[in-house]
Amino acid sequence: MVALASCAPDSSRPIIPEDKMADILVEQYLVQSASTQRPVEKPDKINFYYSHILEKYKYTEAEFDSSVVWYTAHMDVYEQVYDKVMQRLQAMEDSCVNVVTSSSAQ
Repeated sequence: MVALASCAPDSSRPIIPEDKMADILVEQYLVQSASTQRPVEKPDKINFYYSHILEKYKYTEAEFDSSVVWYTAHMDVYEQVYDKVMQRLQAMEDSCVNVVTSSSAQ
């Protein structure tokens, strides 16, 4: 019985660690944002992109879903992940604005 318990996943931590979860969410938000700017003809394409993102980070959809469940049960940690996501997206936006601003000034 002890041997079986040691093989069970550790429910005290999510499957996908915080930094990787933030990376995945940033990319998913970028896909989502791009699809609203230029609507995708086939809704399944967004799921394809999401699957590709998870594949890139070597996680399955089931592992992602399990991690989301874990994070929603631990909202204090999830909020920290979302803060990282928002900071990264803001930095990307600021970088784009700086490029556009410096280009138009020339």
